[in-house]
Amino acid sequence: MIVEGDPLKDIEVPVGDRAGETLRRASPMRTLDDAPIADVLDPAAGVPVIDLGGADDAAIEAIGRACAEWGFFQVVGHGVDAALIAAAMAETRAFFALPKDEKRALLRSRDNPWGYYDRELTKNARDKKEIFDIGPEPTSADPFAGRTPWPDSPARFEPALRAYFHACAEVAGRLMEKVSQSLGAPEGAMQQLFEPAHTSFLRLNFYPVDDPLGAEAAAAADLGIHHHTDAGALTVLHQDRVGGLQVYRDGAWYLVAPLDEAFVINIGDMVQVWSNDLYRAPIHRVLAMEAADRYSLPFFYNPAYAATVAPLEAALRRTGAPHYAGIPWGDYRRRRADGDFADYGAEVQINDYRL
Repeated sequence: MIVEGDPLKDIEVPVGDRAGETLRRASPMRTLDDAPIADVLDPAAGVPVIDLGGADDAAIEAIGRACAEWGFFQVVGHGVDAALIAAAMAETRAFFALPKDEKRALLRSRDNPWGYYDRELTKNARDKKEIFDIGPEPTSADPFAGRTPWPDSPARFEPALRAYFHACAEVAGRLMEKVSQSLGAPEGAMQQLFEPAHTSFLRLNFYPVDDPLGAEAAAAADLGIHHHTDAGALTVLHQDRVGGLQVYRDGAWYLVAPLDEAFVINIGDMVQVWSNDLYRAPIHRVLAMEAADRYSLPFFYNPAYAATVAPLEAALRRTGAPHYAGIPWGDYRRRRADGDFADYGAEVQINDYRL
């Protein structure tokens, strides 16, 4: 249920470390971020939860409905060991607790997007967070130079995160197959677009209460992540209990409530293109932390760098003419990574390829 009425009224925001805080809207809505907060006290009114442990046909139908209505859903019954998830989260916390100079020794660059960063941009606005990105094994089609700069400590960091990476890749592959079948594509229709190697990467997110740049910051970062869509195929996310992730739908922001041992799934730009706009990549954001640090582990499932992404035949049978020209994924991925690293002008979007 949307919080309705005068946009100047007080709105209770039951989310993470902002629970109970009252936000006063001082002016009518002018931008997307000024949209009201949805009432998420009733879980049935929010992002759907889908059990992957049941019948495939039921899961495919539920996923298709969630993609069309939300672009977001949560999955349980995914088969990933809770101990593996807990180990990945524990190593993530330990890494971000390291001294700043040790983390910055692993700093990413424009040519090598893997490693640590504490000044990432979303649409040229700085986010209040720290990240560590773990990339795929390099291939001949790789638009980036360099490899993941694994830290010497914590000692279990690399093996725990490698194991978690591969578990997320397996879940993502199964989900991508169900998404494509929900569009009417035959089994295996997408497989060649992720061969010979998918180019997925794992991100470790740390949203501290204190700005990681501190006195170095030219200006305060007002959101954990500014609103955006994800560039790739789909995202598999584990979040801690703090909360703060929100998805924009029907003129309001909805909390994606933390659920123990669940993965939060959202589709990205490439699924929007494959579906020829039947499924829309959802706009989402993360609030800035004000009372408790937050951690999350998003795995971005992406096609092979050499893949060209265009509307699927199954989608065209339902929509008619294609809405997009073919998108060379390697070039698109490279240009989006540039926009995360520094302000190189307008960030590439799928609308740049719209026919």
